[in-house]
Amino acid sequence: MPIANKGVGSVLVKRTSTSYPKRTSLIMRKISTMADFRIFDAVKGNNASNSQDTSILMARENGTSDKHVADAEWNIQARVITLWVQIALGTLGGMGACAWLWLTRFQKKRVNVIFLHVTVADLLVMLASLIQVFWEMEGRWWLLGDAACRVVKFFQGFTMMASSNMVILLSVDRHQAIRSPLSRKWQVWKLSFPFWLAAALLSLPMMFMFHVVTIGDPNSIFYNKTVCESRFRDMPLSHRQAFLTSMSILHVFAPCVIICVGYVRIFMRIAQEEGGFANLHPESVASGAARIRRINSPTLSRAKVKTLKMTVVIVTTFVVCGLPYHVLEMLFNFWHHANIPKLVSAILGALPIANSVINPYIFLLFTFNKDLLADWYRSPNRDSRTGVLSPFRNRSYQVKCPTGYRLKLADGYRSRAGTLNLAN
Repeated sequence: MPIANKGVGSVLVKRTSTSYPKRTSLIMRKISTMADFRIFDAVKGNNASNSQDTSILMARENGTSDKHVADAEWNIQARVITLWVQIALGTLGGMGACAWLWLTRFQKKRVNVIFLHVTVADLLVMLASLIQVFWEMEGRWWLLGDAACRVVKFFQGFTMMASSNMVILLSVDRHQAIRSPLSRKWQVWKLSFPFWLAAALLSLPMMFMFHVVTIGDPNSIFYNKTVCESRFRDMPLSHRQAFLTSMSILHVFAPCVIICVGYVRIFMRIAQEEGGFANLHPESVASGAARIRRINSPTLSRAKVKTLKMTVVIVTTFVVCGLPYHVLEMLFNFWHHANIPKLVSAILGALPIANSVINPYIFLLFTFNKDLLADWYRSPNRDSRTGVLSPFRNRSYQVKCPTGYRLKLADGYRSRAGTLNLAN
């Protein structure tokens, strides 16, 4: 038995010693081969991820990040401070302009009535900007629902468009006053109504282009946030570019073209009428024809010159303040928005309302009369009901009118011809 066992044991040992190493070597070869493949795949994956990370870093360094333009970032603190300063100054200036227009309403100047429309549009811009600044302070979250989102965007577009249109209205009125001083003028409310209506109609697309949505893109800075934004996030970039280009044309470039054409015509007329101005002959009125006769007087009255200068300054301010924002929008949508510094984006993005902030101060600068204000406070002849100083009291005036015409004055005096002296 021992021998048998030994034999069996020897046989078993022999088999093990002869066959096991071969099987082990085959298994080890398979394992090593599989390990080689796994190592190769891991190295390949690491290389791919490293190359991807490198490309992302290079994209960030070069400003070619593929982050959507709707996720563009700026310095929120700088944006909020800029908006608050402009809102405060614009509201103060607008209220001051309204107060001065109220005090001088006895003058019944046409340009004052038009500038009242300009001031109302500018104050509406301040109100729309107040909504914007609260939205910025909330991190651009939207909590008021879809209907409020659409109404607010329409209101913001309407106020900006109305402000632009009122500048055009002021320029059109000056063009009519210089080019056709003898033609029949429309009442201001009839002339201004189409401009207000155009602002409302051109802002209607805002109600359809904006909506409330919860962002589900993990790469977005608004991930899981409810925002009020345009529908262009899920559309090709060309759609957004076309829309913003059309808005820039309507808000800035088209008004600039209209205004420039009007002022070129105004200065052409001034050049043609050098040393003279249009004068109406009574006999030509009777025949229904107006003739222009040159006399030794300036082309424009001092009042018209001052109003023309004021309008030129307002238009220049409109162009200077409006262009930077629209250039910024073009860079955002046609270039790499990541290249633009956040501070620059914050400040330029708040500049569109600067025109509405400055307009009232320009008006007060050109129309404010401290002597008239002093008379309003000191004169005992001030109307107790209206608080308005009559322009024909405590002063002496000379009014000339052509022969055959009646001249109606504010105090009810009439003159048929010649010169009428008004004094205490």
